[in-house]
Formats: sequence, C-alpha cells, structure tokens
Amino acid sequence: MNAMSGVPSDAVRQSRPYIERLIIRNFRGIKFCEIELEPHVTVLAGRNNAGKSRIISALQVALGGRPAEVDDFSVGSDISPEIDVIVSPGAPSRPDDDEEFETNFTQLFENRTQVLNETPLVERIAWRTKVSRSAEGGGARTESYFLIFDSVGRKWDHLTSPTNLSTRQRRAFAVDLINTGRDLRDELGRQGSSIRKVLSDLEIPEPQREPLETQLGLLSAEIFAGSQTLKSVDSELARLHSLVGSVGSPALNPLPTSLEELGRLISIDLDTGAGPLPIRFHGAGSRSLSSLQVQGVLYERRLGRDGSAVPPTPITLVEEPEAHLHPQAAMELAELLVGMRGQKVVSTHSAHLVTSVDPASIRLVQTANGSTRIIDLGPASSDGTAVHRAFRPSLHKQEMEKLRRLVERPFGELIFSSCVVIGDGATERAFLPVALRYALGGKSHGITVVDPGSLSNELATAAVKFSAMTNTPCFIFADSDEDGITAVKALQNANAANPPEVIWINGTDASGNPVAGAIETMLMTFDEEMCLAACQTIQPGLSGDTMKQMKGLKGSSGTFLARALIDRHTDWHSWPNPLQELIRKIDVAI
Repeated sequence: MNAMSGVPSDAVRQSRPYIERLIIRNFRGIKFCEIELEPHVTVLAGRNNAGKSRIISALQVALGGRPAEVDDFSVGSDISPEIDVIVSPGAPSRPDDDEEFETNFTQLFENRTQVLNETPLVERIAWRTKVSRSAEGGGARTESYFLIFDSVGRKWDHLTSPTNLSTRQRRAFAVDLINTGRDLRDELGRQGSSIRKVLSDLEIPEPQREPLETQLGLLSAEIFAGSQTLKSVDSELARLHSLVGSVGSPALNPLPTSLEELGRLISIDLDTGAGPLPIRFHGAGSRSLSSLQVQGVLYERRLGRDGSAVPPTPITLVEEPEAHLHPQAAMELAELLVGMRGQKVVSTHSAHLVTSVDPASIRLVQTANGSTRIIDLGPASSDGTAVHRAFRPSLHKQEMEKLRRLVERPFGELIFSSCVVIGDGATERAFLPVALRYALGGKSHGITVVDPGSLSNELATAAVKFSAMTNTPCFIFADSDEDGITAVKALQNANAANPPEVIWINGTDASGNPVAGAIETMLMTFDEEMCLAACQTIQPGLSGDTMKQMKGLKGSSGTFLARALIDRHTDWHSWPNPLQELIRKIDVAI
C-alpha cells in the first residue's frame, strides 16, 4: 500500500461503490456545506469547532449509523436539517471509462440510478435524509428519499412524491464510528462489539474441532486435579447441592470445554519487548489503535457473510485517531488507515498525520462569517460531468510537495494555521512567536511563523501560494536589503490575485521606500541596552559591538531578545513601529 498516495495497492484495491459527495444543510450549526470525498481515505483537518465532527456525524445519520437527535437541529432554528448523499459506482481505471453500477447494485436500488453524462457514461445514486422533530415527544426522527438529477439545471432535486430509501438499500453501506473513547479493553467485555463479532466464530474446520475440544477437556481435568483451591470450591458446591437439591449439581471446569465458549474468554496481550502483557495494562493509545485494527479484521472476516447479493461497502468514520499516541506513532496511522477495507473519513488535529498522507486526500474545514467552508487540497470540482477527481490535474500539488520535501514541520502547522507570518531569518523565527503570543494573547493560537532561509527560495514561494489557496492571511516581515526587496516583489507578482502583505522590518522613509536593515537594526535603534542584556543572558561577560554580538549569535538570540523586550517594555503599543504594525494587521486578519 502507499500511504502517501492514499490509495491501497492493487492487491487491496477494489472498485466498489462509495460516497462521493456529501451536502449538509442546517445540521448542528452548519448552514451549508458541500464536500467531495475520496474513494479510500479522506482526512478532515481544521481548528477546534470548525465542523469536522459535525460532518462525520451528518454522514453517520445519513447512512443509518445512529438515530437522529434533537441536538442535530441548529440552536434557535426550527428548520429541518437535510443531508444529501451522492453515491459513485467506484473510481474508473481510465478517464474515458464508463462509471456504471453493477447489475446487482442497480437491482438492489430498483433502478434509481441517475445518468449525469452519456459519453462516457456517468451514473450516480443519491438520496436525502431529512431530520424532523418527533410528534411523540422531545426526540427526532429521519426519513430518507431518493433524489433525481436535473440535467438542465445540473443539480440534484426531489420529486413531489419521492420514493423512500429502504432499510435493505441502506445496508449496502456498513458504517461504523471509531471515536477517541473507543477502547479494545472495554470491547472485549461488551457483547456485540467488533472484537466479539470477530471472535464469535473461530473458523476452525469441523474435523479439527472434536480433537481440540477433547484436549481442552483433558487439560481442564488436569488443572482441576492439581488445584486444592478448585477442589475446595467444588466440595462446598457439592455440599450445597446435597442440602438444597434445586441449586443443581456442580461441575467446576477451569477451562471451557467448547471452542465457542473459549472464544468468549480470549485475552489479547501486547508485547513491547519486555514480555507480553494483557491489553488492560497498556495505555489508552495502544488500546484505541488496537480497536481500529480489529475493525479491519471484522471487515475482512465477517462483512457480507450473510450471503447478500450486494456485499456491504464498509465506511469507517474515525475521530482523532492520534489521541493518546506519541508523534512518531501518529505518522504511522496513514498506512494503517489506507490498508483497511472500504472508505474512511478521518477527522484530525495532528500535524504529523496530515504530513504523512497524500495532500489530495486532505479537506481543510474552516468557518468564516458563520458559514462552513471546505478547502479541497486536491483537484475539486462541483460539476457532475467533470472527469473523475482521480484524473483531474492538481494546481497545488507541486507547491505542497515542495513544502513537504523541504521541511516537514511547517506543512503540518500550515494546515491548522489561522495566519502565516514569513520571517526573513532564524532570528525572526525565534523572536516573533514569543512577541506575538504576548501581544495577542489567546488570538495568537494558530499563528505559524515560517523561516524559509531566504525569501527567494522555493519554500517561501510554496508557503505563500499555499496560504493563498487556503484563504489564510499571510504576512511577510522582511529585511530591506536589495535581495529582500527583489524577492518580495517576486512573491507579490506571483500571487497578484491574493498577494501577501509586507511589513518592512525597519519601516519606510518619507518616499515610501524600505529603510535598510535587519531585525537586529530595528531592535538596536529602539533599545541598545536591551539588546546587550539579551546577549549577555546567552553568553555572560560579552562586551563590545552589540550588533556584531547579535549577528554572531544568529537565531539563538531571537527568543532572548523577545523576552527582554517584554520585560523592559510591557506595553506592546510602545514597541518599534513596524512590529506594532504587524501585530495590528494580524489582529484584524484573524
């Protein structure tokens, strides 16, 4: 499998129907949201309360994974939530291949397929799930009915008397939610859990069953014969039976005598190098990850075993799989998710996870002016006749690959950032986060400061383009040497539609031209004693040319300079004007 491509290897890949598009209206505060999903893995990334979990919840309701709740209504609104699901027959092998459902799937859905395009043939099935308040009390109920495709208006609509989706048709998709509370330790003791479904049949051939059960009986008798404790318990139970015959004749078995009963007692041990330990002794991260792996086994060994003409397509909804895991383990999640059967929709806050998956599988969920916005890092299209997304050119792939190749950390941070500040050196990279956090307080959460090494290199270009693509405010805090001025102009020209805003570190003169100098010049001009004190904190006893000392210390002085500035000048409104300007503009932007 290839985690970076988000697509299983040919041995794992199966072209099966999948949920291609989800359209949400008035659901849990989401007024409107349309999202195109990948056939295999879609990663929902974004900041807290952006709507990731609500998108997963809407999909769960639409697929019958949970009943509707009153909380599915938006607060203060009586408008019924609606969730549209558009199903694709599967990803085609070539751009000009027909996208046609198999006969058994068409028969299951009673020819409710809609033709979106004739050549090549593009078929889809869609239904709408509407949530209404229950007339019987304070609950909620759902009804799902098929949609038709308006070929003139190029949109999905419903008939005056639509046909309802049946339970049998909904079972064409087997949806399961794995959230942060999923725990294999608890599932081992809960009837009907994934692990219990897997262990309900050990799949031991019949000729082998009788000798194995005979061995179980012999071993059980041997354990009983050697245990004085078991003999004492058995003796007391026998005495109780002699006194009260209705209790029943006792038979104490240390081990179950049937394979079915043995399956109910199976323990799962994990060995991290110091010997096997039962899973209950391991941390929450290991138990949660093990539950995710067992879900894959359930799909492989049990799904579709009832002999239905249309084997269900598994759809796994995973919330924050990185919870309780250390960063290196989080980077391995992508391979685990890709290897699972069926379609997966994952919400995450992990910069490590988004760095290890194909950027085309990432959907950045944002909120703006009360609305939910999806930034598709792949080649998105809302045109129903467009070529399948697997064959659409990506305008952003080159820039994102540059970010991932050049330096891993900023790419993950950029996905979740509310604002990007590009500094022109290592000192700025260390100085700005401390200063901005002090000045902006809680609003500074989500500001990503990037040091590209030079504003003229490809990392700076990629970061600016990425910010423009994701509608993330971008500022350049730039030196005003000749190379810096040339590089800034090139970055602005390359992104003329949405150029980054530039703040020159030493301001501008009366003619509007940048004043020469680096960040050290700005701080020395503002307070030379402060700069000397910061340098002496790093290397006690330093004296002489303070400017030379700061440049000699390079990036290591940035944090100490910021702390010295805060200690000596507690009101940021008194800081150097260019720094004030940067803070004010960021404050407005976020």
